[in-house]
Amino acid sequence: MKKEFKGALLVVIASFFWGIAATAAKFILNTNINPFKLVNMRLNLAFAFLFLFFLIFDRQKLKITKLDAKYLATLGIFGIVGVQSTYYFTVATLNVGMAIFLQYLAPAMIVLYSVLFLKEKLSSTILLSLGISLLGSICIIFGRDAAATSTLNIVGFITGLASAFFLSFYTIYGKTCTGRVNAWTVLLYAAGFGALAYWFVSPPWVLWSGVSLLEFGYASYLAIFATIIPFGLYFSGLRYLTPSSGSIIAMLEPVIASLSAYILLNERMTLVQILGGLLIIAAVIIINIYYTKKETTNNELEICE
Repeated sequence: MKKEFKGALLVVIASFFWGIAATAAKFILNTNINPFKLVNMRLNLAFAFLFLFFLIFDRQKLKITKLDAKYLATLGIFGIVGVQSTYYFTVATLNVGMAIFLQYLAPAMIVLYSVLFLKEKLSSTILLSLGISLLGSICIIFGRDAAATSTLNIVGFITGLASAFFLSFYTIYGKTCTGRVNAWTVLLYAAGFGALAYWFVSPPWVLWSGVSLLEFGYASYLAIFATIIPFGLYFSGLRYLTPSSGSIIAMLEPVIASLSAYILLNERMTLVQILGGLLIIAAVIIINIYYTKKETTNNELEICE
């Protein structure tokens, strides 16, 4: 399998898990659990589960250098903690669809950064996909019905934009980290440093005091299905993709989240929002066709040689 197509497939699967988890998170937050407490428990459990797994089955993935630790601490504290804290607060304040589509304005930020600072050469296909996906996001954000629009919370809107910024950071910086160590090692220590950062806000003995079995179950679900599996797949996919294309493919997440929220939480979707979702799906399909054609062309060249 061509490496770019493999990377795209990994990101698509990660997006599916994230999309379903977004609806689950909204359901959990509707029980009035504090969003920052939920993120804190999620990171603690994700680190604990991963650490125990590698301790038993693959201790090689536990080894990092001091320089690696600096990179992973930066990713965990400023990347994962930043994006999850702002995103979960936005989910608690707004509906799932609005929160997640605000977050996925990030690809435009990533493309701009990649061109200006990483000197990334963008193909017309990638730029076309970006334009289509952003148009889809605009349809989702501004295609809400009048009642929903009138209740838009400005604080939630600002934290939604902040989550887009942090998503951009951890995508770009995460690719740097996966170039140094294994993607699963990146996730392990990024989650660990993120959890450690939260200890200054809520130490473990305070965090876990009075936690019910139900809350522990909710946090465990998010640790496994919203953190370990999708983040691991996403970081693995980034090894084969540019930050720009990886972030555009990941925009399948809000489509899946909106559909699952519509089915499970009865969050309404207008025709304009449905159109926005279809546009994003089209953008992802275009990128995958692009990589498939690249693979075919490269194979033909190898045969000719």
